[in-house]
Amino acid sequence: MNVRLSGIIGAIAVLIGLLFIVQREFAAALSLEWTLVLLIAAMAGIQALRFVQDRRHTTLEATETGDPERRYEAPTPGDDADETLGLASGWSRRGRRSRAQLRERVAEAATAVIVDTTGCSRTEAIQRIRRGEWTDDPIAAWFLSDSVELGRRERLRLLLGSPLSRFGAALDRTVRAVEARTGGEEP
Repeated sequence: MNVRLSGIIGAIAVLIGLLFIVQREFAAALSLEWTLVLLIAAMAGIQALRFVQDRRHTTLEATETGDPERRYEAPTPGDDADETLGLASGWSRRGRRSRAQLRERVAEAATAVIVDTTGCSRTEAIQRIRRGEWTDDPIAAWFLSDSVELGRRERLRLLLGSPLSRFGAALDRTVRAVEARTGGEEP
């Protein structure tokens, strides 16, 4: 149905309504209970069919939703150390540089812990680390010192403990030794 036809039907309904208002006797002569309900139902059905027919010829348009907002990921302590450790596994120049950076970071932490636990000066703590006197763990002492030699037995244990990364195993032992110092106990 087009707009013109529905306008005509609407005008006829309004005129019939006005006629019933003006001539009440005409309305009383007709028994409109059943007829009125039937007329309203027919008009509602016609309107429903009109809306369905209009909708069948409408082109569908889909909207695209954007990507959901991504959660901000805050850095956690140690993320950069994990990345550096991943780079340190290689034998390239970059891997050697990463290993040196990790050694320096652990040496700084060990120095701070020795100063805090023993009350000595920073230079004295650095000297203890260089001499390997800061821990009883020979691998941790060797890892942070250039003058401490690692015996055959310890090298073999280190190699057997972690055959793929001797550096990673020594780093782990050194970090554990530093952690043990924070509790006041030697490893």
